[in-house]
Amino acid sequence: MDRTRNMYKTLRQIIAGAVCILTLFASVNANASDVEFSFSPRETWIGSPSILKIIVRDGYVIGEPVLPKVAGLDFEIQPGRQTMNSMQIINGKTTRSNTTTITIMITPSVAGVINIPPISIVVDGVKHSIEPTSISSSVSTTGDLLSAQVIGNSKRSWIGQPLDVTLRILVKPFQSPEHRVTLGEADMWQFIDQDRSEFGPFIKTLREMMQNRQRPVGNEQLIDGKAYLVYEIPAQMIPSTSGIPDFSEIRIAWNYPTRINAARDFFGRNELSVGATKPISASASVVNIDVLPLPTEGQPKSFQGAVGSFTIDASAKPSSVSVGDPITLTLTMTDRSGTRNLETVQPPKLDIPSIQSDFRMPTAPLAGSVKGNTKTFTQTLRPTRAGVDKIPPIEFSWFDTVAGEYRSASTMPIDIKVVASERIATDAILGTSAGATTPAKLLTATEGGLTANVAPTLAMVRDQSRSIGFLAGIAMLLTPPIACAAILLLRRRSDRYAGDVAFAKEQGARGAANKRLAVGDGATALVGYIADRINQPSGTVTRAEARSSMTAANASTELLERVDRLLAQFERSRFSAGIDSGASSESVTEAKSCIQGLEKLDWRKARAAHMEKRS
Repeated sequence: MDRTRNMYKTLRQIIAGAVCILTLFASVNANASDVEFSFSPRETWIGSPSILKIIVRDGYVIGEPVLPKVAGLDFEIQPGRQTMNSMQIINGKTTRSNTTTITIMITPSVAGVINIPPISIVVDGVKHSIEPTSISSSVSTTGDLLSAQVIGNSKRSWIGQPLDVTLRILVKPFQSPEHRVTLGEADMWQFIDQDRSEFGPFIKTLREMMQNRQRPVGNEQLIDGKAYLVYEIPAQMIPSTSGIPDFSEIRIAWNYPTRINAARDFFGRNELSVGATKPISASASVVNIDVLPLPTEGQPKSFQGAVGSFTIDASAKPSSVSVGDPITLTLTMTDRSGTRNLETVQPPKLDIPSIQSDFRMPTAPLAGSVKGNTKTFTQTLRPTRAGVDKIPPIEFSWFDTVAGEYRSASTMPIDIKVVASERIATDAILGTSAGATTPAKLLTATEGGLTANVAPTLAMVRDQSRSIGFLAGIAMLLTPPIACAAILLLRRRSDRYAGDVAFAKEQGARGAANKRLAVGDGATALVGYIADRINQPSGTVTRAEARSSMTAANASTELLERVDRLLAQFERSRFSAGIDSGASSESVTEAKSCIQGLEKLDWRKARAAHMEKRS
């Protein structure tokens, strides 16, 4: 029934959007796509790429470039298309345009003139091709004009220890004795070929400089009796292997000036300009960097790869619970060394026998949050028996780079109180009136509960695809323009289902819940519905998160209380006898009723509030 209703809803959306899409088609026909090919330089050297850019304006369906196979040339399409959208309003008329740029690196491996056959691309069903062209490559004649070095700023470093490094680019300033001119550091930097250069881990720093309208400043230095301009770019890396790091990908390309032209301006003054350049390049050598491996001797069992100097603290809330109730364990690691390596720090192992035997916890890896010099992890623990009185000490280990040895620290034991869960009757869950004559039924524990949440399966997406096929058949009975519009809209919807997991989960929430209700799983249906609506990973929704999300979605007090009673029941179901897990007919009926109420809420607000809280 729900599926049929969704089909007709989608069909109405198709018909309603047909006029808009027809207008779009008219706009597309009025502003046909334009394709431009840009290729430079046509003269390069072995191992240095020329760049082909395919610039598509107002294209909507852009295919992949068809590249030829040419001996002596390597073609590489750069990942990630650059897209720019713009809008102009002139005399109340709005004009929109978009530009997509595809970059292809063409690198010669042999010297000589190499012919390049046509390269084509299909845009909006129309084939566009660049005319046959050629590229001329030669052996670089860099000599002593240009060199590059990666220099380490520490005499000793270890695997996993942040390492400060500097890229030094040395270039001779160009001199023209004829015109008595020497190009300064600002002028020389203009001739670096950033498109054909590879900066490795230093590209991030360089981009930040450019965003702030800055650049490396060249300092003049005498090296081996020769004057050089030295440009420095700092970066930080975290080595994962021992020995000398591999910086072979770094290659600096420069269009080095070779001639100065002189001319007179309007007022008769001499005006100088660079008349010619030649391409040169240099790979980077490595200086003063040798990464030491972490010793295997004395490595604690609890070691998870942390490097630096740390302290660890733990807390747990609440301290008094019933069997099956969640306890939030918070673990905080503080970096005292200033290594700035907290992103790679892993949480302590919780494979302590007493934790494994007395508690249950999610199996998904913990996602810690970094703030300043601390990293915090939270873990949900659910006691499995009454009488558990403490969370035992938790050990955390690291490698101390100053001392050159392993260190360990443990948290203090945390006192808690766990009591037996109450036996809950059906009427307590469903809110049966006091005047009811039917005796309360004691419920039986079964497998399920909050940790049984599951994400929508691919089958759900395939169901949507089948619906799309059905509706596309109906659309074909309409007028040709509307049929095309319907198919386009459905295809986009199908593509979004396939590529956007969060969207698929949200749209399929009710369908997934109905499937679970159909097999008598009220617990998983209810909590799974809430998880899908707020795009929460399976098995991690807590009662507090559910209540907070429903409140943000403008749920009534009565609905909040009904859902919370069921969640409280379901969460204890896996840990105590005599409690329904959500499989009884009463629980399924109540879960279905709650989901019907939840369908009316504004989940966009809830999802936004949930994401803001997590961030």
